[in-house]
Amino acid sequence: LGGSVVRVPYACDGSGSGYISGLIDATYKPGMTESECVEFVTKAVSHAMARDGSSGGMIRTLVITKDGLKESALEGNKLPFGP
Repeated sequence: LGGSVVRVPYACDGSGSGYISGLIDATYKPGMTESECVEFVTKAVSHAMARDGSSGGMIRTLVITKDGLKESALEGNKLPFGP
């Protein structure tokens, strides 16, 4: 069958990913702080949700560090971007 494993700086997949690929390309930057990463993900997912009816009603984030996990949730009516 073949195949390969290629290291990339980020990945985007799912039903709304086609709507936000350009946004991710334009706004991703290496070395972001934790808060910048959460803001980046929240903005990207909210844009996907606005375009794709299958992309849920809220955003749940999970930050994984050497110190543990930080979970958060943002309800659909509080998103930074919407229809």
